[in-house]
Amino acid sequence: MMIATSKRAFSLIEMLLAIFILGIGIISIATLFPAGIAQQQKSSDDVIGSIIARNAMTLIRSRVTQDDFGGSEQFDSRWSPELCGFNVTDGSINQWPTICGDWMWRRPGIITNGFGNDDTVEDVNLRGAIDLFALRVPDPSGIGTSDVLVEDWTDEVGVPGLPYNKEKYPDLYDDNGSYIGLDPPIKRILAGERQYPMWYGAEADRPEAQYHWDCMFRRYEGRILVAIFVYRVVDPSQTGRFVVDTTGFTSPNWPRWVDLQSQSSTGAWHAVNGAESLSGSELDDPIDPNAQWQFPGQWIVDQNGNVHTVQRGRRRANDDALVRLAAAPAELPVFEAVQGSGNPGVNVNWWDKTFPQAPNSGFIQYGVVTDIWFMPTSDAQGRKIVPVYATVQEL
Repeated sequence: MMIATSKRAFSLIEMLLAIFILGIGIISIATLFPAGIAQQQKSSDDVIGSIIARNAMTLIRSRVTQDDFGGSEQFDSRWSPELCGFNVTDGSINQWPTICGDWMWRRPGIITNGFGNDDTVEDVNLRGAIDLFALRVPDPSGIGTSDVLVEDWTDEVGVPGLPYNKEKYPDLYDDNGSYIGLDPPIKRILAGERQYPMWYGAEADRPEAQYHWDCMFRRYEGRILVAIFVYRVVDPSQTGRFVVDTTGFTSPNWPRWVDLQSQSSTGAWHAVNGAESLSGSELDDPIDPNAQWQFPGQWIVDQNGNVHTVQRGRRRANDDALVRLAAAPAELPVFEAVQGSGNPGVNVNWWDKTFPQAPNSGFIQYGVVTDIWFMPTSDAQGRKIVPVYATVQEL
């Protein structure tokens, strides 16, 4: 005899609870994917960044050598009158004198992204190119500046942004011996050459790149140093070729330069215990262009040629945590000759006359980092810039 049995189904509440519990598990697992992707991207950046910087140095060395660069005293004796022995009544215009002819970090000239005509292939190919020894000259129309942005280090019109060797590239004279003008070498690196993968074909066919790099130069003790900054560009609105945006600028702005004394609440960075935590950084808005060095993972080059990384950064103005560097700035030795002389403390690669002289220990512990250069985290077109790597090497 068959006995009828009743089978009880799941109630609606039980189904909803089961779905809720399942959803929590799926969401928990799903949150791991973005973190994993971000970590994978960072690992890729760590590996590829140094490779790109090394390739960039190889490219630069193939275009210029040490003897292509010159001392700044060849163009303006006011650059280091105390150190060059010049008798100049209006004083020095150099903020960082070291030895005669040396010059601080200078960003090379850059050809504007609106240069020339859209229908001229040569003009389009030059847009965004860096022009190392470009001159600062007035626009032929008499309005504004030329199509090459040059960082000024003197108030003399017609001098290059980066001093070149005038013995190797002498000034021009006519047949009668009358002076014509400067004759700087043309040393350029195109925008397509400063991307990875590199591109040498037609500009119109240049593909979207994964990485880009920019650079700056410095002469210290007669030797040329090069700083390379590698970065990624994230553009949510469009795809295609990337060129550094020069709109609204009258001089190069990448890498960005910040005078910590006047443009940051931290002031100069010290080299004492705990100095890797930068007091005053919480008072600045990291969205501000001059405070974007505070973002997590930033790469920074200081006026002494040292590279710093931001271990713990800030993304919002309401974040009251201090920016923390991966390591504190290193103490710098000073010349023994100035100890007790009443002169400002002078270390081997930096001199700021506004600081008191160094302690008797022979090492300066305050004001070690007064000026920094870094890549911004965004540009005027709303593109996100992700700093990847920075290095300083001798040319």
